[in-house]
Amino acid sequence: MSLPIIRPIRLDDFEAVYKLAMQASGGMTNLPRDKDALRVRVESSVKSFCANPKEPGDETYMIVLEVAGAILGIAAVFASIGRDTGFVNYKVNWTFHASQPLDKRIKRRLLVPTHDYTGAGEVGSLFLAKGARGDGFGKFLAKARYLFIAQKPEIIADPICAELRGWRDENGRSPFWDALGQHFFDMDFDEADLYNSSTGNQFIADLMPPVPIYVVLLPKAARDCIGRPYSKSEPALAMLKSEGFEYRDYVDIFDAGPLLSAKKSDIRTIYDSREKIVRIRSSPADDNLTVRLLAAGQCANFRATRASVRESDDDITLCPETAGVLCVGDGDRVRCVEQ
Repeated sequence: MSLPIIRPIRLDDFEAVYKLAMQASGGMTNLPRDKDALRVRVESSVKSFCANPKEPGDETYMIVLEVAGAILGIAAVFASIGRDTGFVNYKVNWTFHASQPLDKRIKRRLLVPTHDYTGAGEVGSLFLAKGARGDGFGKFLAKARYLFIAQKPEIIADPICAELRGWRDENGRSPFWDALGQHFFDMDFDEADLYNSSTGNQFIADLMPPVPIYVVLLPKAARDCIGRPYSKSEPALAMLKSEGFEYRDYVDIFDAGPLLSAKKSDIRTIYDSREKIVRIRSSPADDNLTVRLLAAGQCANFRATRASVRESDDDITLCPETAGVLCVGDGDRVRCVEQ
């Protein structure tokens, strides 16, 4: 069986990635179903990998999961978001009103527009082909993003955030958007989301009211969406929390989906991973073999795989196939972590 490979996206991956985008349900801003918008994303990512940056910029690093020559998944790391136009979301705050004559004290939630995560790093765009689910590939792909960061942390800003799609009803409608956003954008949710993915979010700052919104003024269906992920995003939420990401009362301005964040040094895969010296053996002894996630290379040379290895405190023994997938030789270094 071929080893799974996670590597930087290439221009010739476009058609395969477009097929993945067509399988995705709405709301995945960074994996649009529009060919032109998606092509811009892919081309920008290819340029980012070739740029060899020394610090966080506006780079987007899209990585793909390849198994036996087929592209089965995609994910992305964004070096520093909103650098040109800002990154807008809502902070869920509280306000307090009191009246002594009436002896009343009222506490109410507010949605406050903020740019608190402008300039932060981001992980996102995680999606697997339907036939690839259930083999642990989703977890592998998610962790590969953190291994990518660990290989060259200076090019990704701190903290790292992750946005999840907000709640939608059985008809695919967003009650939060219907109650709030549509009144200011004069377009349906999918149209606004596509525009955001293809042109940037300056139009949000242009059209959304720059004032706090009292949550109590929204319909109950919209209030119930705040910080609630789409049902299909719940596994992603669980994986983020297991890595140390936390929900800190920030939500997406379109559908109120939760935004989670963590400092790079607090992300479990990053601080648990270790670099070890490669020893290549044609057939490592079967005893003491263990499955590890492995990564090597930086930026355009990044590779990750999942394989059985034998390891000690300083060394890791790989078979030639695994070494070939990672493009490493005897004496090189690879980063490893539990799967």
